[in-house]
Parts: sequence; structure tokens; C-alpha cells
Amino acid sequence: MKDSRTFQNIIALASSLGCLIAGSASAGEWTFVGARYQGMGGAGVATVNDSLSPYWNPAALGMAQSYDGVLNMDIMASIEGDVLGVIDKLEDSQAEVDAAIDRLGLGGVPNAEDQATLDELLVQLAKLGEDGTGVIGTGSAGLNMRWKKYAVFSRAHTEFAIDPTYDKNNQGITVEDPSILDNESGARVRGLGVIESGVGYGHSFFDGLLSVGANLKYMHGITYSKFAGYQTIEDAELDFGDSNLREESGNFGLDLGLMSKPFDFLQVGLVARNVNSPKFKTGRDPSDPNSRKNFTMDAQVRMGAAFFPFSNDILVIATDLDLTANESDLLEGYKSRLWSLGAEYKIPIPVVSIALRAGGYMNAASGADHAFVLTGGLGLKVWLLTLDLAGGLSPAQAEIKANGDKYPSRGNLSAVLGIRGNF
Repeated sequence: MKDSRTFQNIIALASSLGCLIAGSASAGEWTFVGARYQGMGGAGVATVNDSLSPYWNPAALGMAQSYDGVLNMDIMASIEGDVLGVIDKLEDSQAEVDAAIDRLGLGGVPNAEDQATLDELLVQLAKLGEDGTGVIGTGSAGLNMRWKKYAVFSRAHTEFAIDPTYDKNNQGITVEDPSILDNESGARVRGLGVIESGVGYGHSFFDGLLSVGANLKYMHGITYSKFAGYQTIEDAELDFGDSNLREESGNFGLDLGLMSKPFDFLQVGLVARNVNSPKFKTGRDPSDPNSRKNFTMDAQVRMGAAFFPFSNDILVIATDLDLTANESDLLEGYKSRLWSLGAEYKIPIPVVSIALRAGGYMNAASGADHAFVLTGGLGLKVWLLTLDLAGGLSPAQAEIKANGDKYPSRGNLSAVLGIRGNF
């Protein structure tokens, strides 16, 4: 056990930093970058020990005497709310709705059948307008290199959302205003791509008891926004090259991290990403002039703990938790606060090292059935070469009733290729 007074001071410092920044943040969901950490359910703040340290916790750079470089690729997609079920019903009734709208426009007075059809249309559109209902996804790819306490990285991160919108004003089943004929319910497709290029540094104190770290990065942001009304959504085209729908801007970002190993069997970490809350200009569809002007990446704060039951670190059990409730700028009303739990078991074999990983995570800010996701992964190391693969799926499924197909409501995939050695 290390000096208890020093450890108490570290806890006080970490608590102060967490309380200062934690709260509600307008930021995307925490992304699981790297197959090792995705395989462990997203528990990386206290376990990271490679060139992905600048993302998970730059303080880890001060804890290790090694070098490595990796290429990472990670993707996630999630269906939020009953969006597929509602779309199913809208597609099933599309012909009846079109005919009822046409007759209303010509005659002004709907018959009983048309009245029922349009009433049901409004019910389904209202469901699409519920907060947090839609489709979200993320993708990440990058080159990351570390040499002892120093790291450089260049990483592209993309977020997108299909955000249904509900016009609650134009609902009258009549030709008089406010009329369903002028209803502007539909969907916004929003995207934010950020290329981060920067440097990271970590330094340890008190004989390795405490490490602090920071990243300074330049962030080039590309935003996209497109709106399509429900009556024209089938004909809508997503032209990502259209300069009228996209906007490019730049900013700087700062990340901070703390890591401590008070006991041989315990390591804890705290990280705050984008503490300066960088903003990016928003691409806005000319047909949707009231859309937001900026996307803001507010600070995200996450803490973690790792337990090492055996002295040779053959097994690690880890957990992470978002201290900030992250509110999406892309999908209105969607919030995330991820709790992760996972484990890694290393099988020592001469020349070859194999790591088996399993875990899961849940969104504590969501009441959705798929809020819990199971993950697993595999790591291989042959001499200096490393390969890590991971994936995750929600047990809950979303069904397209028109053809009976079912899909997991959330899924993750990750692959990392690299080299690693020790001094």
C-alpha cells in the first residue's frame, strides 16, 4: 500500500476536477475507440496502456515504458425508439394516405374512411416526434503512435443521426389553416465529422502513484444537414457534396486525464475530453432555415477502475462510468450516460500472446429495451505484431413487419492492427 495521505490528496483532486466539469453536456455519446476496450464493454479509462491513451486517458502515457503504433477502425449503429415500427405502419398505409390527402385537397370534406386514415397518420407522426426517437451511428478511424510518455495521433470521428420531426401545429383535417395539407413533419439527417490531429503527454509522480496527462489537438469539423418532409421522403437524396448542405470550420481541443495506482491490485482513472467545448458551424438546408447554427462538443467526463486479482496481471476486471449525461446535438432528446463492465484474460504462450475479452455496457440515461449491450473480443500478439477484434450486439431486436426481418437494435464492431514493444 502506498502513502495514504498522498492518496487522499489525489482523491480530493480527482473529485474536484470531476465535480467542476461533470453535469449535463451537449456532446455525442462516448465512442468506444479500439477493439481491446470495445471487447471489454467500453472499460478503458483505467486500463488503457497503448497508443490509444490520448483518447481514453492521456495520463496513462506517464505510466508505461513502451512504444507502439496502431491503426484503428470502429463503428456503431443504434435504432432508438419504435422508429422502424412506425415507418412500417406509414409504408403500409402510404397509398391510402396519398389518396385521402388528394381527396381532401379537391373536396375539402373528408369521408369517414379518409378521416380515420388521416387520424391514424397523425398518431404515427406524433410517435416519430417523441424525444430520442431515430437512428444514430458513429465511426472512427485513425493512426496512433506512442513513444514512452509522448504520443501523436490523427483520427477521424464521424457521427450521424436520422432525426424525425413532428409538426404539431398543422393538423386540421380540412383545407382551412392550420391544415394537414401543410403539415411539415419529416426527418432531418445530420452529420458531424471531425478530424483530430494532436499530441499527448503524460507524467508520473510519487513513484508512480499518480500520473497526469493532456492532449492538445487541432480539430477540423465538417457538418451536414438535410431535411425531407414525410410526403417527399422517398424521393429525398443525400448529396454530401452539396455546399449548400454542409459547412467546414476548425477549432482546437484540450483533453485532461488523471490516473493512480494506490495498490498493486487497483488502478483508477479520470478523463475529461474537450474541456474547452469546441464549436463547429452547422451546414443548414436552405429549406430548413430554423435549424441550429452550431454544433458544440461539450466536455465529456468519464471515470474508471481496474482490478488485478493476480500479481502477473493475467486477469483484469474493469468498469467505467460517464459522469456527464451527454445530450446529442444530432438526435433531439437523445441522452446517454454509459456504464461499462468488462474483463480480459491473457493466455501466455511462447512467442504468441492471446487475450480473451468479454463485457457489456448500458445506457443509464435511457429506458429503452436495448439499453444493455453484450460485447466480446480477441487479441493476438506475435512478436511485435498485434491484432485485436471486437464486436457487440444488443439482445433486443427491432422488427420490420412488412417482411418479418429482425435486426439487433444496437451493434458495435472494431478492429485494430499495430506493433508494440517494451524497452
